[in-house]
Amino acid sequence: MLRVSHLNFSYGDTPILRDISFELAASQSVCLLGKNGVGKSTLFKLLLGIKPSVGCVFLEGRDVSKMSRKEIAAMISYIPQTQKSTHQFTVFEMVLMGRTANFQAVRQPGKADYQVVEQALELLSIGRLRQRLFCDLSGGEQQLVIIARSVAQESRVFIMDEPCANLDYSNQLMVLKMIRRLVAEGYLIIQATHDPNHALQYADHVLLLQEGTLTANDHPEVVLTSKNLSELYQVPIEVHALADRRKVCLPSQQDKEVS
Repeated sequence: MLRVSHLNFSYGDTPILRDISFELAASQSVCLLGKNGVGKSTLFKLLLGIKPSVGCVFLEGRDVSKMSRKEIAAMISYIPQTQKSTHQFTVFEMVLMGRTANFQAVRQPGKADYQVVEQALELLSIGRLRQRLFCDLSGGEQQLVIIARSVAQESRVFIMDEPCANLDYSNQLMVLKMIRRLVAEGYLIIQATHDPNHALQYADHVLLLQEGTLTANDHPEVVLTSKNLSELYQVPIEVHALADRRKVCLPSQQDKEVS
């Protein structure tokens, strides 16, 4: 579904990404991990159509950098970090905005558009919120509305920039569980996260980005080791197996000591 081939990108003479290659299929939750400033946002921009210095991004076999904005919007959506909004739009109106890529210059939304919005609200289990003001919702509810807007856009690949940032624990779980529901419906979800435990519990695939280079690209149980995470974040990290065979990421005992 999505193939990245020998991707390089520089700002002027400063290299940001170096020889990035990977392939991802539908029905996957993919976590991208890396420290701040290693190129995660730049990689997302390239996936969304910015032309690379070298290499290509292929979506369903097409070079994304050669597609129009409307063509890209029909196939891939960008979902930003949760941010409190003061806009006086209802939830239904916010989700309906996802249909704008399907409107002609003179066409107003019609019955088919409203049906798509209702289906998106149902999929995200937020139909009860349709007449609520977006600005009155909790951060987790707002994030589900933004995701529903992308569902209404009818793209099948979602790029999520830290979807759980600024959310309390219960809202994080709500968003992560909804991502799993979308994956079960056939969506490819690529999310940046700073929490390895999100990847351990909810991801099918993990990418590690370090200083502009992809250092690991595999299943969570292969990628998320104590060694890899300690090297990635440059602090001692331990990955432990629980009694039910799930794994958790914790700071090393020695790192907890106060000198």
